[in-house]
Amino acid sequence: MSIPAEEHTLISVVTPVYNGEHFVQKAYNCLTRQTHTDWEWVVVDDGSTDYSFALLSEIAKKDSRVRLFSQRPSGSAKQPRDHAVAEAKGLFILPLDIDDRLDDDYLAVMLNRMLETQADIVYPKMVFVNLDNGQVTSVLPTEDFDTSQVYTGRELVKDTAPEWRIGCNGGLYRHNIWVNSSWPEKHEPIWMNSDEVDERLYLLQAQRVAFSQACYFYQNHQASITSTISPKLFHTQKTNIQLIDLAAREFGSGSTEYQRMQRKAFCDWRWKMSLYVRNHRQLDFADAEIHQNLATCFKKLDKQVLTGGERIQFANLCSFPLVLALFCLRYSPALLVEKAMQRLCPNFYGDKVIRRRTEQKMREQLEASYTEKERKDVTPVVVSMFCGNTESGGLVDRLRGAVSLYQACRETNRDFRLFFNHPFLLEDYLEPAVYDWRIKPGEICFNREQVRRIVAQSVTGHENHEHLALFNKELSRHQGHQVHVYSNAAFCYDKDFGHDFGQLFKPSKKLAEHLEAIRGEIGRSYVTVSARFCNLLDDFNEEVYSEPLPYDERDKLISGCLQQIGTLKEKHKGQTVVVCSDSITFLRKAQTEMGAYIIPGTVSHIGNDKVHDYGYYEKTFLDFFTIAHANHVYLLRGPGMHNSGFPYAAALTEGRPYDIINFQTD
Repeated sequence: MSIPAEEHTLISVVTPVYNGEHFVQKAYNCLTRQTHTDWEWVVVDDGSTDYSFALLSEIAKKDSRVRLFSQRPSGSAKQPRDHAVAEAKGLFILPLDIDDRLDDDYLAVMLNRMLETQADIVYPKMVFVNLDNGQVTSVLPTEDFDTSQVYTGRELVKDTAPEWRIGCNGGLYRHNIWVNSSWPEKHEPIWMNSDEVDERLYLLQAQRVAFSQACYFYQNHQASITSTISPKLFHTQKTNIQLIDLAAREFGSGSTEYQRMQRKAFCDWRWKMSLYVRNHRQLDFADAEIHQNLATCFKKLDKQVLTGGERIQFANLCSFPLVLALFCLRYSPALLVEKAMQRLCPNFYGDKVIRRRTEQKMREQLEASYTEKERKDVTPVVVSMFCGNTESGGLVDRLRGAVSLYQACRETNRDFRLFFNHPFLLEDYLEPAVYDWRIKPGEICFNREQVRRIVAQSVTGHENHEHLALFNKELSRHQGHQVHVYSNAAFCYDKDFGHDFGQLFKPSKKLAEHLEAIRGEIGRSYVTVSARFCNLLDDFNEEVYSEPLPYDERDKLISGCLQQIGTLKEKHKGQTVVVCSDSITFLRKAQTEMGAYIIPGTVSHIGNDKVHDYGYYEKTFLDFFTIAHANHVYLLRGPGMHNSGFPYAAALTEGRPYDIINFQTD
């Protein structure tokens, strides 16, 4: 197909990738078959834990048209896609998901249509395909939509309120239309289905929008379908609020478009309410955030979109607690009891309900690991287990669990061992000190009949004595067996944690050398300040669930933390202030604005990350031992910030003074 002459026809195909190793080669082959050859493939790997990056690297080495970038996991496709757009050199942008496919003449047909119509955006025919059987399930645009016309973007925004009649994946955009790009700075929080908002923002910038007959094959498969109930499903409430606000701003609160967006938001909210009530046991860890999402969306809903029957059924949208109670009575009366217990007896609820539910889930996960054939000889030792077959928490959670078990073994005359090989081998960072806790892989038995398993999960600090009693009872009872203990119990904090930690662990030679170099840079006299934001600043892939703060609240929280650092600098004049945090954003601010020392390396969390690389996790250990030798250890606790046990445990190892600084923002 001939292409109308234009000075530049380079098309930048932009692709975000996260764990897409099975699709990489097919996506590349799809591009190499294109009849229009003036293209580049800009790929951003979003912290994949499989072989995606390695495969892409090999392709990039052989083909200069492939430009590969990587970043820390963002948890969404939007940020790496925007990153790719920021790196793109072409006048035209074409998003391609790693698991989707294009016709061989796709680029040529799309570009020809754009130049022919002088459009800002061209959309394809979007064909939905079941990857398992190859069957076409649906096609967009719908049959009643006239694809021969050229529209204004605003007309299409009106037409797509509330549902899409056109297919937007794989559209061809002039580069300047991608105005909502948020790399490297994010302009708005990224929620599930945020492309619903983004695409309408792109359209509002477009004077002319055309359609072509080129086919974009959107492939549904098990990896791309959200089949597990997760907190992210409830992010759509925030997206719906953004759509309501957009409709009000562009068309007015009395417009048909606004009412349609309201109706869409109501239907989604009603569905998510039923999901929440029916599946609350799977969502314990995010209950507060989900509850808040649903309540906030409820307040935004306009009762004018309800039918008469719905007004009665949903209490005329006047009381969220009442409506929640009605949902509970209909779908899960037990949730009403739990909500009352959670409110009246939070400690009891955490210890007796949430913790035991978590332990049962862990036991179910462990069953799949114990399938080994029976052995003749099994070493009768007690093993603290961290091998990836169930959730284990972060580094300090695991180390305190190991020390707690070591103490219990000493009291019951049992031999203690530690099996820690996921996501890294602990011996790469920590070696046995006085007591040799190492166990050979061949000594570990995974036969469910020969091994006794103990699960003792800590949620709060109130079950310490219960766990101690459990350990002593079970370890004494199973003297002749190998016992596997899955626990992060914390009773060791009250039983000379520092001494027993020193009995078990010392830095490896490599880690010790790096620690010495860090201390040389810091100087002899220093204090440490720790700040655990989880995901409040939207820059950390966190195991502990939290949602990003609005941008103005993020700025206030960071400012409040920096003020506290300034106060500590005055208090400890002449000493270096070392800042440790899970937020890259905050670390940079503390360094540039307050002159704090930041330990170099990658910010990671072993409870969430699966990368197998020494350097990736070393900073966690460098932080820990640097804190352990500080003159004074501080933890910042602003609104919503996590009460991290990391600096507390580190301070205990060397008996350093420790204080929590609680503060409020204006």
